[in-house]
Amino acid sequence: MNNTILILNPVAAQGKTILEKEKIEAELKKNNISYQIHISKSAQDIEETTKKYINLGYKNFIGAGGDGTLHYIAKNLAGTDCNLGIIPMGSGNDIIKTLGIKQKLEENIRIIKQGRTCRIDLGLYNNKEYYIGVAGCGFDSEVTRFANETKLPLKGKSRYSFAVYKTLITYKPKVFKLQYGEIERNINIMMMVVSNLKYYGGGMKITPDADAIDGKFDICIIKAMPKMTFIKCFPKVYEGTHLDIPYVETFKINEINISCDYKLNVYGDGEYIGKLPANFKIISGMLNLFIP
Repeated sequence: MNNTILILNPVAAQGKTILEKEKIEAELKKNNISYQIHISKSAQDIEETTKKYINLGYKNFIGAGGDGTLHYIAKNLAGTDCNLGIIPMGSGNDIIKTLGIKQKLEENIRIIKQGRTCRIDLGLYNNKEYYIGVAGCGFDSEVTRFANETKLPLKGKSRYSFAVYKTLITYKPKVFKLQYGEIERNINIMMMVVSNLKYYGGGMKITPDADAIDGKFDICIIKAMPKMTFIKCFPKVYEGTHLDIPYVETFKINEINISCDYKLNVYGDGEYIGKLPANFKIISGMLNLFIP
């Protein structure tokens, strides 16, 4: 029986992914991988298609697109024995950077063909929404919203850098209430992330110590600071050298509650998942992933 479904997002990378369809299919055939293909129509369609093929008994789900495509497949594969294969075709492709997967089609298909898998942790937002990599709120969620909505033909680092400086003009820090373990804190925060992986935002190494199989979140808090200091320090985040800045705090935890007087948006894997207040839990070994 055919047990592999390829879900291709035609609008990923500003519509360029659909242009790679023939190459992807040729590489799958070259490796004798029998498959069905589905060209997605929307995020909802990706979710519904994933559920449909789980119910049909399919085992392998290949996402061809960006981090958003993987997000909508993975949240429905969570807790199953199905496998997720990645063909990164998006604008940012941050999820693959922690996992040692390159943006190279031949290698992506070879990884799927060899069949080596690892069960990784997932983040869970408000007991209802799984995500693979990084969830953020505050300044960065406004940046993500702007980056997602901009019509400018920018990709990866340049797209997010432009969004950062554009958002910085009007954004003001907010007081967040954090509760984790026995600790309660009120902190004036520019932004914070709850991470399972190292990268987000088109290559920002926001939590360089994150590990997808350690059963812990890496929390990174960037506290309120003068805007000129933020502009000066911002490039450091791409190298992961921002942790030595006095305004930056990091720690590991398996659950955290975050609230704020403002109902700020929360994004996971670059996709809108809800608003504050939020409870985040790390759930160990929830996703089976093809790895090198």
